[in-house]
Amino acid sequence: RMAYPSPGSRVILHVDMDAFYASVEVRENPDLEGKPVVVGADPREHPRGVVLTASYEARQYGVRSAMSCVEAARRCPNAVFVRPHFELYGRVSGEIMDTLRTFADRLQPSGIEEGFLDVTIRSGGNFSRAEQLAREIKAAIRNRHRMTCSIGVAPTKAIAKIASDLQKPDGLTIVAPDEVVAFLAPISVRKILGVGPKTGERLKELGLESIGDVQEYNRQDLIELLGAFGEYLHDVAMGRDAEEVVEPTGPPESISTEMTFEKDLDAYDAVWPELESMAKSLHEQLLHEKYAYRTVTLKAKYSNFEIHTRSKSLKIHSMDLEPILILSQTMLKEVLATGRKVRLVGVRLSNLVERAAPQTTLSKWTPIGEPLSGS
Repeated sequence: RMAYPSPGSRVILHVDMDAFYASVEVRENPDLEGKPVVVGADPREHPRGVVLTASYEARQYGVRSAMSCVEAARRCPNAVFVRPHFELYGRVSGEIMDTLRTFADRLQPSGIEEGFLDVTIRSGGNFSRAEQLAREIKAAIRNRHRMTCSIGVAPTKAIAKIASDLQKPDGLTIVAPDEVVAFLAPISVRKILGVGPKTGERLKELGLESIGDVQEYNRQDLIELLGAFGEYLHDVAMGRDAEEVVEPTGPPESISTEMTFEKDLDAYDAVWPELESMAKSLHEQLLHEKYAYRTVTLKAKYSNFEIHTRSKSLKIHSMDLEPILILSQTMLKEVLATGRKVRLVGVRLSNLVERAAPQTTLSKWTPIGEPLSGS
């Protein structure tokens, strides 16, 4: 076995595909090249649709993920709306991960369109060599897959992820160990993984708006105020985050996806198409990674930021899409029956096992019992 260097002397890359769904659609249909492409339902046919992603040409008009397709069409009248093809995205993602694996000591995929690479050994711990590796990766993605990606190179996963987002699209940002503190200082604390809107507001109340503010805050005081999260926050801000790139070895505890809406919704017809799209995307990831699931969980965040989850389990493991859709639909109706508006929905598959091929039939997956959780 290779002996991996200790944290602090590592070289980590975060590779993030640029406008992934839209880029795949443009690659498959070159006529879309240079046009403002929006992946989502055409609002003239489905007025309640939501934008899944938009090409950078569309983003110049202010079109963003989770925006209603009607609003996207208003901002960008010449937008080209394309229905999502999740099976295609899953296949392309697998091909890209296979390419990334050839450059990494260890690869940890993070969702369908990004991944962390530990390149400490093959770069010899040298950031100049790591930069060359990153350029080789960008060239390989461009030549083999006809798409672009943005890469952050840093001593930690958290910083590499922040760096990859800074010069999109087709960006490359290098943060050497001695540059970490100065690099992070002006960046918003909300860029740190795990800092959502609610946490961001809490930090703002403490006077912590930039990562530099966190760097200057007394570490012990932060831990007393925020517990383990305060410790994590300070470690990230100082470049001491020691989380490793973990090569998947068997099923994770769960796989999940979620979407925050641009405005709070309470109509089933508005929420279900987006939840259905996410469920299909998650199912493609499940098939690609050859897992079967037994539990489906729906997550909903209400307009007051209260989070509600409901879970239902099958009698046996399944790789089928239909149970995911039926159970998600049932749980969504239960959530919306309260009459409250939701700002986020998500779906999670858990109790995963490895499975070479689909083995279930519809008659075998009758749900058991009552919801596992819910409030």
